[in-house]
Amino acid sequence: MRRLGICLSATILQSLALCTGSASALDKVVVSANRTSSNLPYYIAEQRGYFREFGIEPDQKSIVDNSLVITAMIADQIEAAAAVLAIDGMNANLKKPGAVNWIAMNAQNDPHRMEQFVVRTGYKATKLSELKGARILSAPGLGNISMAKAALALAGLKEGDYQLDPMDPNQHINVLTSGQYDAAYTLEPGATMMKKAGVASTLQGGVIAQVVLGDPKANAYVGGAALTGTFLKNRPDVAKRYAQAWGKAVALINDDPDEARKYLLKNTPITEDVVKDVPLILYTMTSDASAKDKANMQAYLDFAVKIGALTESGDILKYIKTF
Repeated sequence: MRRLGICLSATILQSLALCTGSASALDKVVVSANRTSSNLPYYIAEQRGYFREFGIEPDQKSIVDNSLVITAMIADQIEAAAAVLAIDGMNANLKKPGAVNWIAMNAQNDPHRMEQFVVRTGYKATKLSELKGARILSAPGLGNISMAKAALALAGLKEGDYQLDPMDPNQHINVLTSGQYDAAYTLEPGATMMKKAGVASTLQGGVIAQVVLGDPKANAYVGGAALTGTFLKNRPDVAKRYAQAWGKAVALINDDPDEARKYLLKNTPITEDVVKDVPLILYTMTSDASAKDKANMQAYLDFAVKIGALTESGDILKYIKTF
């Protein structure tokens, strides 16, 4: 019996050693993720243990401004970003080829809302053309500001007809409530929270789909989850496992959106009484993206050149990575 006890003890100790070794073997990945619904796959993968399942330990950095995310990727201060707009990412690739590479693509349109124009309660505007003279907020970053201006131009307004200032989307609801600004090109879940609270209403959804593709219900792929070229080159196996964890999170969102929405709570400013109403954007792993999906993302970049947001559009296919 004593010999058996020794063997059992040895087995237990060996198991503990293996578990300890496994925990210490997790590969750390520095990730930029902030408090918007476009970052939902990150929060699901982190909190449901998908990253850990694939041997990844994410080190989250909160960077609100897309431009600063890009700067961090170029400088290799981060290895991954939960969401990078294609305009910002391609701008980085023009400066440093291969700096930004997408492993998943995010589409938005009127049913799958993300960016949208809202107008505060009491301000008399029912369409974008009526924002002449308005004080307007925009989510920060080259991509957001460029598309806000493009949508306003399509509505017949030129720069000087309005005031447009970038600001953290999490602050939009407070500033509109105070009346300091009249409208906002804002993000989810803030837009739904504003509507629920009676602070503002949506003036136009499906903005990018309408402006770029001419159809507010078209799948406007405008960016997505991205990895740096240095990360892909130096740690390809870790990058692959990171992408696999991300893919598992995307599958949950597509298969069970109501379950997925629960991860907006605590990870974004949204409250429990509103979470069920938040629209989710369309998440697609690059390995599942169709030729049409990729063409739509290229069209977004080509449009950016047309409006002067990019000097050249580049070939998006060079920067879409599959595993």
